[in-house]
Amino acid sequence: MRMLRSLILASLSLALAASAADPKLKGSKKETAPRLDLGIPAFKEIPKDQKLEKPKEADEAQQGPTSTTLDEGYSVVRVVHGKAFIRGPDGARPSTPFPQVTATGNPLATEKFSSVVRLKSPAKKNTSIEVAILDQRGDTVMEASGEIRFGTGPEAEWQVDWEPTGIRNPGEFQVLVRVGGNPLGTFPLKVLLPAAPAPAPAK
Repeated sequence: MRMLRSLILASLSLALAASAADPKLKGSKKETAPRLDLGIPAFKEIPKDQKLEKPKEADEAQQGPTSTTLDEGYSVVRVVHGKAFIRGPDGARPSTPFPQVTATGNPLATEKFSSVVRLKSPAKKNTSIEVAILDQRGDTVMEASGEIRFGTGPEAEWQVDWEPTGIRNPGEFQVLVRVGGNPLGTFPLKVLLPAAPAPAPAK
């Protein structure tokens, strides 16, 4: 009897052990969901307690010796017209009085003449120059351009030789001077018909 009871208890123990080891029983197997790859890059760890530095100013990074430049402003000393000029220490002057430009012919056309523009610049910097002759309506009749060059002094001259040019009417014209693309003013120029000859003395 005692042996039979021992055999029954041993059989029950083996049955319980087999049930615990059976992987098919509910709750006996641990399952995990598959990991999805969404293509999002992993973020690096943000450093902590890192001091922020103030960006350097552009001017501070490129600071160097500074210097004061001379005034590069230009001014017109004078504008003179003529057919020939005498050059002296103070610049060009007409060799003979030239109070006006004469217009003759039909249609009217100016005579051949020249203009000399004298400029002043403390910086003595070479630059472009433009000269235009405007009629009473403000229309451009003649124009020329070039470069004015300074020597050792603060003043320099630029000469333009005008060819005969047709005009509508004689009268008060203007000479417009531009230097470096900037207008420096207008200066008067008379364009008139030749003076009538004096009458012959009576006999």
